[in-house]
Amino acid sequence: MSVDGVWKVEMLGPYGWEAVSTAFMEDGRYLSASQDHYSVGRYQIDGERINVTLVNHPHRSDRTMFGAPGAQAELTFEGEIKGDQLSGQAEDKQAEYSITFRATRLADLP
Repeated sequence: MSVDGVWKVEMLGPYGWEAVSTAFMEDGRYLSASQDHYSVGRYQIDGERINVTLVNHPHRSDRTMFGAPGAQAELTFEGEIKGDQLSGQAEDKQAEYSITFRATRLADLP
């Protein structure tokens, strides 16, 4: 099963689903960014399961979903693949804090 493509990543916050980044996944490599951060990492597929490990680099210090403001955080996304949808838990390993995430494929990569 391939997840290569462009993905909209959302996290479940106190007021509902919040779009947090656009991710690009290709051949095991994970890259994402928003106006507040960029993330670089790797992903592995096992059947209908996905595991993403990444380092999140915020460049805006007053708002962050993970880690201390302005500090990078090592994150893991573990979830299920259902066609063009991913869903599961995103966890900050140092803080032992997790947030429910979902992602929707926007496009294939050329």
